[in-house]
Amino acid sequence: MSFPRLVPVKKTVLLLFVLMTVVSFLSVQADDLSSGDTAGAKKIATDCHVHVMSGQFASIFKVLIGGDSYNGNTIEEFSADKVVALLDEAKLNRAFVLSGSYILGMQGIEGPDEYNDVKKENNYLAVQCAKNPERLIGFFSINPLKDYAIEEVDRCYDVLKLPGLKLHFTNSNVDLTNPEHLEKIQKLFAHAAKKGIPILLHFRSRSPEFGKRDADILINDVIAKTPGLRLQIAHLGGWGGFDKGTEEMFTAFIEAYRNNPNLDKSNIVFDLSGALVTENEAMKGELDATSPEQNERMVALMREWGLENIVFGSDRPFSTPANYIKNIRKFLPLSDSELDAILNNDTSERLFGCKAAEIRHPDLQELLKTLTEGEDYDAPLSIKLGQ
Repeated sequence: MSFPRLVPVKKTVLLLFVLMTVVSFLSVQADDLSSGDTAGAKKIATDCHVHVMSGQFASIFKVLIGGDSYNGNTIEEFSADKVVALLDEAKLNRAFVLSGSYILGMQGIEGPDEYNDVKKENNYLAVQCAKNPERLIGFFSINPLKDYAIEEVDRCYDVLKLPGLKLHFTNSNVDLTNPEHLEKIQKLFAHAAKKGIPILLHFRSRSPEFGKRDADILINDVIAKTPGLRLQIAHLGGWGGFDKGTEEMFTAFIEAYRNNPNLDKSNIVFDLSGALVTENEAMKGELDATSPEQNERMVALMREWGLENIVFGSDRPFSTPANYIKNIRKFLPLSDSELDAILNNDTSERLFGCKAAEIRHPDLQELLKTLTEGEDYDAPLSIKLGQ
C-alpha cells in the first residue's frame, strides 16, 4: 500500500490502490549508503516500487485523492527525470517504475474509451523508461479482470518492450475467493509466466476478512499451479501499515514455505514499501502509524522469511526514497548492514531471468516511430470525473 484507500468519486466510496513500484538499475558501484558499508563494494541499490504518471493521469489522480499533494509530495507529472533526481538524492542506482493504468479500469471511473486510456498511460511509461534505460525498469499495468487484459499484456511486452507487469488487486476489486476471479487470475498468471514476465502484485483485497485464507489460495491455487511464475509481492502482502490482515498473510507464507518442501521461494520476493508508517504519513480512520511493537514484529517476520527475499520500495508519492530510508533507519530495528543488504538485493536473475544489464527496455527511437505525443501518450483521457 502506502496510499489512501478510500475516496469519494461520483457519490461512491472508492478504494484506492497502493501506488507503484519503481526500480532503476545500473551495474556500477554505488555511493556508500550507510556507515556500515564496506568500501568499494559493488551495489545494485534499487527502489523496487516507484509510481510514474503522465500529466493527464496526475490531473485525474488529484481528483481521486481529493487534493494536490500526498504526504507533502506534489501530485503532478512524474517523469523519468524526476525519478532519476530522487534516486540520486537517495544514492540509489535504479528503480522499478510502475504505470497507473490499472486505475483507468477502476470500477466507477472508467471512461467511454477505457482501453485506449489504459494504452496511453502504459505508452507514457514506455517513453519514460526509454529515456533512461540504464536506470529505469518499467512495469506496465492493467485491471486483470478486464477482457482486454491479456491483449494489453502482449502489446506492452512484445511491442513496447516493457519487461514487467504491475497488478493491484484492491483497486481492481479482485477477490480470489470468487471462482470467476480466481480463474481469470490463474489464466493471466500462467500467460505471464509462459512469456517470462515478472509480476509485481499488490495482493491485498478489499475484504475485511483478508488474511490467511487469501494467502493459502494464492499459494496453493495460483503459485503452486503456475510453473515459471516470478513474483514480487508489495507492502509485505498488505496495502500499507502492518495490520492484522497483513501479518496473517505474511505469516501464512512463511509457514507454508517452511512446511512444504515442494514450494520454492527462489522466484518470490516481498517489498517493504508502505509497511512502515510514521505519524507524518498516518491518515485518521484510513491508515494508522505503525507502533514500536508492530515494527518489531514486522522485522522479526522479515528475518524469518529471509532478508535476502526482501527488497526496498518507497512507493513514491507515499514517500521519497531518501525519506523512507531515513524512516527505516529511525523506526525499524534493522542494523545498517541489514538495511544495506535489502537495498542491494539484486533480483534481476530471480525476477527477470537475466543479469541486470540484460533486462529488456524500450528503445526511444523505435517508440517515437510508432507513438505520437499528444495522441498516443500525454493525450487527454476520456474519463470525466464529477460529471
